[in-house]
Amino acid sequence: MYSCPCVRDTAGFLQMSAVEALAGQGDGADIFGTGGTSGMPRAAIDALPVVRFAERGNVDAGGELIACSVCLQEFEAGESARSLPVCRHTFHLPCIDGWLLRHASCPLCRRAV
Repeated sequence: MYSCPCVRDTAGFLQMSAVEALAGQGDGADIFGTGGTSGMPRAAIDALPVVRFAERGNVDAGGELIACSVCLQEFEAGESARSLPVCRHTFHLPCIDGWLLRHASCPLCRRAV
């Protein structure tokens, strides 16, 4: 099961876990445990849209707080996130980038990116 690499400390700052720190290094082992091999090239991931949240408490059209669909943490002011172009699901960069290196689909709805 996938565990989100971003963890908020008691002050609300985003910190990376040891897993995230090592995600781009080593032998390329599948840290997500899914065995997938049809991921996206890093250049294609980097070309996906990035949004920056100017304030905390952003809400969607339905009035719900916008949160990362992987770790379920609300986006904080100043944080950057990646919004997938087809489904528009939004994730913290460390939550989605490692996934997309292994899978060319949204982890939430599985639509192709």
